[in-house]
Amino acid sequence: MDEVSEWFWHDWGGGQSLDYMKYTTLHSAQRVRVPMLFITLADQRLVGTVSILMNDLRCRQDLYPWLTSLYVVEDMRNRGIGRLLQKRAIDEGRRAGYKNLYLITNHDGYYEKSGWIFKDLAPKMNGDFTRIYRKDLS
Repeated sequence: MDEVSEWFWHDWGGGQSLDYMKYTTLHSAQRVRVPMLFITLADQRLVGTVSILMNDLRCRQDLYPWLTSLYVVEDMRNRGIGRLLQKRAIDEGRRAGYKNLYLITNHDGYYEKSGWIFKDLAPKMNGDFTRIYRKDLS
């Protein structure tokens, strides 16, 4: 779990301590309810992760749950691992009975390839904007 926490901290830490990120990651690793965290291995090596959280954007507490923290190690990208991780999160969201799954990203064009629909452009607390996407789970 420490390796996953370090990925999150380096990519999305936003001034948080590594200890805070480790604590958060540890308590986000549920299997039967949100928050959920999934990892993928290749030859016994940790190569990717994805999470489902109840919220990933403070200004949109009305939307839930969220696909978050999709990450694949650099040397394993462009091999379909990100899509497999998305599929796992989508399947788990369906199993849990959710009608939609949401995500935020600055990537334009990546999630559309997997059927995500652009919903809104939302302001972040720092003044930047982020893209909200929705995936219909029905």
